[in-house]
Amino acid sequence: MSSGSAGKDSESGSHFQPGLRRPLLSTQEKLQNGLDSSKNLQSTLSVNAPEFVPRKSLYQDFQGLQIGGYGQPPTSEQVLDSFKTALTALISQPGNMEELMSGVIDQINQLPATAESIQNKVVEMLFEQCVSEPNFRYTGARLCRLLCKKLKSHPMFQDFRNAFLTRCKEEYLKKEEMISNPKLIDRLCGFTMFIGELFLNLEIEDGSGKAQKLGLLRSPVLKDLLLILLSNPTDFTVKCATQLLKLTGSTIEDTAYLNKTPEEGSYDEVFLQIRQLDTYPDLNRTSKCLIKSVLDLKDNNWGRSRSSNPPTPEDSYQQNYQQAANFTQNEPIFYNQHGQPISAQEAGYSDQAFDPYLQEEEEEEFARWEAGELEEGGHWVEGGDYQAWSDQDEYFQTGPFTENYMDEEIEAAYEEFLRQQPSHH
Repeated sequence: MSSGSAGKDSESGSHFQPGLRRPLLSTQEKLQNGLDSSKNLQSTLSVNAPEFVPRKSLYQDFQGLQIGGYGQPPTSEQVLDSFKTALTALISQPGNMEELMSGVIDQINQLPATAESIQNKVVEMLFEQCVSEPNFRYTGARLCRLLCKKLKSHPMFQDFRNAFLTRCKEEYLKKEEMISNPKLIDRLCGFTMFIGELFLNLEIEDGSGKAQKLGLLRSPVLKDLLLILLSNPTDFTVKCATQLLKLTGSTIEDTAYLNKTPEEGSYDEVFLQIRQLDTYPDLNRTSKCLIKSVLDLKDNNWGRSRSSNPPTPEDSYQQNYQQAANFTQNEPIFYNQHGQPISAQEAGYSDQAFDPYLQEEEEEEFARWEAGELEEGGHWVEGGDYQAWSDQDEYFQTGPFTENYMDEEIEAAYEEFLRQQPSHH
């Protein structure tokens, strides 16, 4: 039989099924003894082998990624980029300041000693953000205080506070130029509001190690800025000045001791200027109401309860601010993640943040209400959009309804219901 005819019947040509191959002896033994023969196998692998031992911990790897690479110190450009990113994030997340800045501070501490100083660039970035962004001024003042505290031992940032105040001084010296240029008045007002926040938040230690506010910011800087705004009165500059005094007025009066002489520390000239503006013809009614509200606030001790004890430097700015705010309006109360009350600025809001949402008529109505012009005996007067609800007012009715009114269909159904009720004897 030839190879080509193998597996075929020579006559019929049909296929035949070949027999199956028998398993090897080793396979037969495994089948007879059971499949679990792995217990007899010995492995030479070890968890301590070099292939299984990481070169560094996961935490070290993560830290390396955060600081620009595995063990590589960051560059000055990387630090500036991280700082800029953190500033942008703080506009919408002001309550996470320390968390957002911790990575940046770590990067600064990792900078090599030979790196070019970036202090002036950090100062400029922070300053511009504080002046140009209304919702960042309070956060920026707190951030300045944080950086002064955390970086005071860093050789590159040990004089950060002086560098930042120097930048503020440069802007302060431009006040005459800015007030004479209509395009720069908005920047002057932004700078003035930020100086108020910086005065309230930035502190230094005196000779005894006790923290106190900067007398230089109180006077002449803050006082001069208020005077130049009030000496060139417009509705915009008056609004800025009155808002600033509502925010800082109580603290300004409590810290007159910071200035060397009574004349230097006195704000009488500022309030005299405000009172004279009450008859200034070029101001609209809203500005007049704002002036009246801040003067009433001052006459009522900035909304605080009067005490026989003189105010002390330890009085909390936060309490003063909240009391002053509550005196003029009912403001929402904000809380942090620990359930503690915080200010509107800490929650990311400011007075300016709500301005675009007020129509001109609504803003005037609000200012008149704040000044007390729209309320008399518990009812609103002189028209306006905010009318009180009176006990004599009638509810508006869309139909001829009376107390026991039923139309014909309802009355017929009611009569049928009564007839179907079983009678009781």
